Amino acid sequence: MYCLRRNVYSTSELAQILNISEFKAKRYLKDLECLFEEESIENIHNKINKVPKIIEKLRKKQSFTPEERQMYVILKFLKADIINLSQISEEIGVTRRTLTNDLNELKEILEKFHLEIKNLTRYGIILEGKESDKRSFFNLYLIKISIEQKYLPKAFDGIFQKFQELKKEYNVYNIVKEMLTFMNIQDNTFAFLNLELKSYISILRKEYQDFSTDIKIEEVEEDRKFREFLKKTKLYTNFEINLIIETSRKQYKGNLMNLYPEKTIEAEKLIRFIGESTKTDIKITKELLARIMLIIIVRDYKIEFNINEFYIFNNAIGKAYLIPYKKISELLKEYFEEIDSFDLASLAMTFLTNIYLDNQNKIEKVKDIAIVYNFLHRDMIIDLCEDIGLKRDEQMYKLISTFDFEEYLMKNNPKVVIAFEDIDFSKYNIEDRLVEFNFPITKYDKLKLKPFLENI
Repeated sequence: MYCLRRNVYSTSELAQILNISEFKAKRYLKDLECLFEEESIENIHNKINKVPKIIEKLRKKQSFTPEERQMYVILKFLKADIINLSQISEEIGVTRRTLTNDLNELKEILEKFHLEIKNLTRYGIILEGKESDKRSFFNLYLIKISIEQKYLPKAFDGIFQKFQELKKEYNVYNIVKEMLTFMNIQDNTFAFLNLELKSYISILRKEYQDFSTDIKIEEVEEDRKFREFLKKTKLYTNFEINLIIETSRKQYKGNLMNLYPEKTIEAEKLIRFIGESTKTDIKITKELLARIMLIIIVRDYKIEFNINEFYIFNNAIGKAYLIPYKKISELLKEYFEEIDSFDLASLAMTFLTNIYLDNQNKIEKVKDIAIVYNFLHRDMIIDLCEDIGLKRDEQMYKLISTFDFEEYLMKNNPKVVIAFEDIDFSKYNIEDRLVEFNFPITKYDKLKLKPFLENI
């Protein structure tokens, strides 16, 4: 799991991460030799992905990294301001001193939120600071945990199960969908995730309120109906109501170029760099600029708070696509000092799509197809659909967010379910109609649809 983050680790580093001796680290590596016959970490990741049960077995056995131990303690603070480190140390099999050292590493991030962890003799440790700052801090870490969920130890599954219970009990799904309607946002997974997590935090922290959450609500006429709706839910404090409305007004409805002028310049430089390096005339349109900017903004956010997102590269493709894709990937690695595999793949495919606009395959018109997505941009998903021959016609397929998929299946019975991301579908029992693609998509990939579609 940890090798997915970089290619080289020393046995002493792995021993420290896993909280075991170097001898045990070497022994475990010996047991995993069957995975290390490949030449790169990407190939190992691909090999693991072919047998999903391997990941589940690894999750049951894997120990906590220092960062994961920090996240686990933070989740405990989500439900109570005072917690007992001795109890937590027993739960995850490390010493109290180890946890104390881990939390010392959090000091810099805590300071950004004006928070501090202090010892209380005979009671445990307490998270001190304004409640509004605590909720902002929790929101950040819940986003991080949600993105990295698939690769976290099994002990984290409990919090996601709790969220599912809260989702049903408090009708969170429908409330968030209604909020997105007020915001005039149809499909934005990051917006949905952010609002959903804010809802869970508000529910779990209901007993913990202070002057920072009991503030005056900003009375702006254009937001009156939205404001009244949020009050009516009785889920949110005045702090959340102001924050949600302000975020909607500035972040989701605002013009990206005006909101982030420095990112606009960075995106333009990147486009020119790729164009010159590939000897391609890439037109800097508003649409392309916005797509590149979104990826860069999210990338910078993930780097600042050490959020890791992985993407599995599709090696089973023709050289006509593989060579230019890898060339662009190498150029992006050269351009950025740090970029994770998901952002690398997103940017590479965005540029490749612009270079090969005419590379479209045709498939006879079909219906009853659900395209399920997580964090990919909608426009990119539509581009990918065209690459496998699905035309831009709502009669052919429906774009369904992962947050909507469970609800969608209750009312619909799609003939084919297509995904372009590494999404866990295990609980839906749709293996017989699931088709998963890894981009870059090529003309060869459309053959995966043949068993499910007519007139191909």
